[in-house]
Amino acid sequence: MAVWSALAMLPDLDVIGFALGVHYGDPWGHRGAAHSLLIAAALGVALSAIARRRNLPLGRTALFTVAVLASHGLLDTMTDGGLGCALLWPFSLTRYFAPWRPIPVAPIGLDFLSPYGAIVSAIELALFGPLFLYALRPRRLTMRPLTAASLTVMWLMSVWLIASGDPIRDSILGFALRENTSYAGGFSDAAFRSVTPGMSEQDLRRLLGAPYQEDWYYPPRDQPALRAEDAFAGAAWRECVGLRFEYGFAASTIDEDSCGNLGLWIGTSLDDARRVLGPPREACWGYTWSPTGAFHRLRLVCFLDSRVEVVLRRWVRGG
Repeated sequence: MAVWSALAMLPDLDVIGFALGVHYGDPWGHRGAAHSLLIAAALGVALSAIARRRNLPLGRTALFTVAVLASHGLLDTMTDGGLGCALLWPFSLTRYFAPWRPIPVAPIGLDFLSPYGAIVSAIELALFGPLFLYALRPRRLTMRPLTAASLTVMWLMSVWLIASGDPIRDSILGFALRENTSYAGGFSDAAFRSVTPGMSEQDLRRLLGAPYQEDWYYPPRDQPALRAEDAFAGAAWRECVGLRFEYGFAASTIDEDSCGNLGLWIGTSLDDARRVLGPPREACWGYTWSPTGAFHRLRLVCFLDSRVEVVLRRWVRGG
């Protein structure tokens, strides 16, 4: 069990690339080629050579190895953050997400050993509880139908509490987490649920009103898209590649000197920034926040070329 569990984590060795200068969104970045179905198949065949030496059934071991490795990328597409997985590399560099994403994204590296990492572990334990019970059950265990039905109902309720967007579920979690959520004026959660990829910025503004916070990104000329994790990690850009606005005015910039050289400082209005830089290639609009940094309901929409690309709806802690 320990060997198969370790094997299932093998694709995440691609995080070593961060220390080598590989960006998250690069082909060999995190959740890139190492999470593809082709790599899973290739490693499954290669590792089957070990099975031959250990007198294990070759075909069955190879198939099981491929399934274990492929499941990692497929399950990562069901997480609610980060980038999607390049499942079809090298034929396509597209990063895919599943339509249903109930699994919270886990912190990377040692950050997993944190209170939030413990919450993620508890949620995953609840989601995959039936598989744990099946794998670890005593061989001779028999369960009465009423007991099995009761456990099934309890598990379904847990999944509902974790993954559902139902208002009743959100109210229960809000009470349990002692939420402190503030909303932008004109925002409606019911209207937010109708936001879909492809919607224009103008349509979204008519639907939800002006956001509380806007992040604008301008990729460098030699880079097709800005990786947000690079921007906020303090990378040494030579251009004004990003600004954050609150209530329509700049609250911070990614590179203060570069933006300042263009006359863009803290307090610059959205209209003035747009006149100088033009419309942003990438942008994210936030409609909620917590004044006290407590748990709150994140409602965030991100755009690419002025069209909705990602809609985020989850619980977070912070400002």
